Amino acid sequence: MATVVLGSNRGNGDRAQALLARSTVVWGTAVVLGCAVYLAVNLFTASGTPFLLSGDQVFFWMRAERLLAGEQIYRDFLEFTPPGTDLVYQVAFRLFGARIWVPNVIVLLLGLALSWLCWRIARSIMARSRAALAVALFVVLVYGRLLNGTHHWFSVLAVLTAMAVLLEERTLARIAAAGGLLGAAAFFTQTRGLVAALAIAVALLWERNRTGEPSLPHARRQALLFGSLALVWLALESHYVATLGWRTLYFFQVTYVQRYAVNGWNAQSLGWPQTWSWAAVPGLLQMIFSCAVLPAIYACCLYLLWKGARELSSDAAFRVLMIAAVGTAMFIEIVPSPSWLRFFCVSAPGVILVGWLLSGDSRLTQYGIRLLWIGVAGLGVLQIASRHAHQTETVVLPAGKVATSALPAAKLKWLAAHTRPGEYFLQTGWPGVYLPLAVRNPIFLDELDSGAWNRMGYLALAIRQVDTRRVPLLLWSPRQDSPAAGLAAFREYLVRRYRQIWVFPDQDEVWARKADDHSRNGRDP
Repeated sequence: MATVVLGSNRGNGDRAQALLARSTVVWGTAVVLGCAVYLAVNLFTASGTPFLLSGDQVFFWMRAERLLAGEQIYRDFLEFTPPGTDLVYQVAFRLFGARIWVPNVIVLLLGLALSWLCWRIARSIMARSRAALAVALFVVLVYGRLLNGTHHWFSVLAVLTAMAVLLEERTLARIAAAGGLLGAAAFFTQTRGLVAALAIAVALLWERNRTGEPSLPHARRQALLFGSLALVWLALESHYVATLGWRTLYFFQVTYVQRYAVNGWNAQSLGWPQTWSWAAVPGLLQMIFSCAVLPAIYACCLYLLWKGARELSSDAAFRVLMIAAVGTAMFIEIVPSPSWLRFFCVSAPGVILVGWLLSGDSRLTQYGIRLLWIGVAGLGVLQIASRHAHQTETVVLPAGKVATSALPAAKLKWLAAHTRPGEYFLQTGWPGVYLPLAVRNPIFLDELDSGAWNRMGYLALAIRQVDTRRVPLLLWSPRQDSPAAGLAAFREYLVRRYRQIWVFPDQDEVWARKADDHSRNGRDP
């Protein structure tokens, strides 16, 4: 009889485990589907028309188009991040065409992948309801606020995947896979893979000290982590090493970044409002979150682990430590050249840990969780309503139909009527029209917006390229007339060779090449 009872208990336990696993799958599916709906309605109208996205991702769209046209990164156009993001958009454009909806779908799929990874990581250290809250906080407060498919997100995607691989166990195969993923992260953002690897190495060392693992197996695991990172990174960069050389890669990915891309601390990049009003509150909250809340979350979690305030198994403690260590490392990585955008992009570990910090059962905690759900739901609805209320104009462009606000729609419609797909067109202040209009950037630079390029000779090169390629039209921004922009030489060339033919309501000016400067073909001679 005792044997029967034991067997019955074992069977009940197995059934309970199966039900729990099935319930977790249902929760995870519901969370991802909810994120999909939220992102879709923020990226497309009810009729399926894509909203026109902006942000730094437009640089990568333009570069992908240049790759499709046969140009070479670092040789024919400027890039100071690794090629990974350019190649993602290039492959997508090659498969589906350089259509305006393609980046929206990439942003949607990227958001779903990040959401699922946040769920997977959060579920390993907290209950399902708390994990769902962590995902909602990330998707609405962070990713949905940006909708910006830049290299930051792709590298964070690789880092989060590496963390998910190591959650359950740290076998040699899993450590090698995690190292390879971190090598892929370095192919999108040059410092991210190594920074995350150092944080994971610290977590492995902590686990070794806690479990008493012998020195030799631990050293083997550490060597495997960094060795697989280096091998994957070298494999991904090998084509560019062979075609351009180490010196070129080092200049653009290291030297150029140190000289011209590290901007230090300033109020504007951190989101500090220039004037105080209710409209400035979102910017102020961004700054507070990125500069104060994130490091406070990591410090609090590390303190609780150090003090042993929570009774955790060695495996559970490792997971929390790894999440906090990687989040802290990526935060420190941004500090030399901070911006609220960069801090937001590396905030996923901190947002996940918010759910862990709220894992208590006190009445105050329960009230806090309810308030967070109400706030997230309200903010999500406001974001959707605002986007659909302001981007009501639909315009058909060479890259497809797009929905945007009135001023950009009027500008793109006018430019589409005065340009032809495939011809050269220079937008000097921001590379936002190249994909919608299917026109080509004629110069090595993405835009003319820094005096540093003048010192490197790139401004003189831009003038020669515009002149040689007889670019028919240019879009000039009046802010570039400022002496601080360092563009006096180009402005002088513009006045000499071009004439102003149109001014948009935002004061952007269209200049056409003078009639005595040959035909308006705008193609390579």
